[in-house]
Amino acid sequence: MKALRFKKHIPVLFLLVITFCMLTGCSGLALFSKAGLKPERFSQISISDGSGNASEFSGENEVASIVESMNSAEDANIDLSGIDLAEYQVLLVGKKPKHSLEYTLYLDKNLDNRSLFIRMDKKLKKIGEAYFKDILAETVFEPVYPYRLPPVVMLQYGSNKFELEPDGYQWYFRKTDMKYQQVTNSQPLIISDIGLKLTETGGLPTILAAEKPDIVQWTLFQDEQEVFSAENMQSNPLLLADGAYRCVLELQWLETQSCEFFGNVQYVFNLQVDNPPEIKISSLKTYPGELLVITADHVNADEEVTIQTEVDFKPNIFSNGTEKIVLLPVSYYHKTNKTYSVQVTAGQVSQTFQVEVLDKEFQIQNLTIDKQVAAATRNDESAREVKEKIDPLRPLYDDEKYWEGTFIQPVEGGRVRPADFGKRRYVNEAPTSYRHNGLDIAHNQGEPVMATNHGRVLFADYMIGTGNTVIIEHGYGLKSWYYHMVSLNTKTGDMVKKGDVIGLVGSTGFSTGPHLHFSISVNHVFVNPMPFFEEGLSVQGEE
Repeated sequence: MKALRFKKHIPVLFLLVITFCMLTGCSGLALFSKAGLKPERFSQISISDGSGNASEFSGENEVASIVESMNSAEDANIDLSGIDLAEYQVLLVGKKPKHSLEYTLYLDKNLDNRSLFIRMDKKLKKIGEAYFKDILAETVFEPVYPYRLPPVVMLQYGSNKFELEPDGYQWYFRKTDMKYQQVTNSQPLIISDIGLKLTETGGLPTILAAEKPDIVQWTLFQDEQEVFSAENMQSNPLLLADGAYRCVLELQWLETQSCEFFGNVQYVFNLQVDNPPEIKISSLKTYPGELLVITADHVNADEEVTIQTEVDFKPNIFSNGTEKIVLLPVSYYHKTNKTYSVQVTAGQVSQTFQVEVLDKEFQIQNLTIDKQVAAATRNDESAREVKEKIDPLRPLYDDEKYWEGTFIQPVEGGRVRPADFGKRRYVNEAPTSYRHNGLDIAHNQGEPVMATNHGRVLFADYMIGTGNTVIIEHGYGLKSWYYHMVSLNTKTGDMVKKGDVIGLVGSTGFSTGPHLHFSISVNHVFVNPMPFFEEGLSVQGEE
C-alpha cells in the first residue's frame, strides 16, 4: 500500500521540481541534459591576458558558443612544463552571483599545434580542435600571432647592425579562421638617429629580416631636398657627398595566395656619409711650365693632409668643404724626360704618384729694342721697385677660390702665339737670356683689357719695367698678370668679375709696341696660360 501511495505522489513531485527550476532560472531541459556548463546561466563571458588585452562576449549565441567549446574539453594527460604557453583568465559572469565561474586557459604559442587547454574542476583538459580556429580569431589572442606586426628589420653595415623602429605601416596578417586582419599604425614623425655611418664605397647597408621584403625603396634627403632614390639597390656605389642625410626606407611584402601576411612599412632615420679620403691628380704626364691639380676629397676636420714632392715647389693646401686642393706648378726650369715622386697623405690614406715631365722644345727669340727704352726700363731702380713692390706679393694667397670655369683671353681678338710662353729671349745681342713668363697678345692701343676670371686686385699701379700693371689673385695663390697698359680702370683691393675691363692696351714700360703681356702664376712659378683658355682649371665639385 505504501508503494502504491508513493507512486500516486510522483506526478506532484515532478511538477514541484519543474516549478522550482522555472523560478530559479533553470529549465527542465538543462536539468536533465548531460553534465556540463549551462549557457543560460551566464550573462557574459570575458577572456583576458595579463597585459590588459581582453575579449568580451554578451550575446546569447556568443556565450553559448564559448560554453560549448568549454564543454568539449576532454581530460588531457600532458605535462605543460615543456610547452611555451600563453595564459588567460576566463570569467563566466552568472546571471546570479553564485553562478559566476573563473577558469585558467592555456594556449600553446605554436599555433600549428592547435592546442588550447583549460583547467576545470582541478583537472587539465584540452578543448576540441574543432573550436580552435574560431576561438583564436578573437581579439584577445592577436598578440600570439607571429606575423601580427611587421617583421623586425635590421641594417647591417660592415660588422655593425642597427635595429629599425617602424614610423608607420599598413599591415595585414591572417588568423586561424583564414581571414586577414588589418593593423595600421601612423606615428608622429620622430626621426631617429641610429648611429649609422656610411664609410665605404660599397653601397647601401644590407637589410636583415626574418621574412625578406619583396620591394625595397631607399630615398635620401639633404636640406629637405631629395638627393638620392633607388629601388632594391644595395651594392652599387652611392657617390654621395659627406654629410648628414635623412633616410626614408620603405619595405613592401606582397600578397600571395599562401602568405600569412602582407603590407607596407616605412622607417625614417638619420645617417651620416663619411667616405674615406679619395686622392686624385690631374695628370701623370705633363710638360714643363704646366700646372698639376691634386685633390683629396672626403677629408674630415680631424684628418691631416700632407704632401711630399720631388718637384721643387712647396705647395699650400687649401680647403673647399670636405675637399683639399693643392696647386702644384711644374716650372720650365725642371729637367725633362724625368719622373718626379709626389706623395699625398690624408688621414690614414696615402698615395704616391709618379709624374713624368715630358720633353718640350722652347723657342729662342733675339729681341732688338731701342737702347734708350731698354736703359730707362731695365735698370737698378726698376729691379729695386720689383723687389719692394712685387716680390712680397708672390707668396700671398687667399683661402677662398674666386675663379669659375674656363678663363677668358683678356683682349678680345688679340693675336696670340702659344710659343711665346717660356721662350728664351736675348735682348740686343746680350750674352745671357731670360725666360718669357707669359704671352704677348698684340692688339691696337686702347683696346679693352679684361679680367681673365673673378678675383681680387692685388696690385694696380705703374711700374718702371712693366708700365701700367695689374695683378689679380684668383684664390689659392693663383694670380694673373697684366703689363704695358696705357691706362688702368681698376685699383688695388677691388673685387673684379670675369670680363670686367681693368685697363687699355698700350706700350708702357719695356715694350716694343702696343700689346698686352699676360701671365699666370702660382706664387713665384709662372705657368702656361693657354690651357686655362682651352680647358680651364677645374677642381672636384665644379661643373
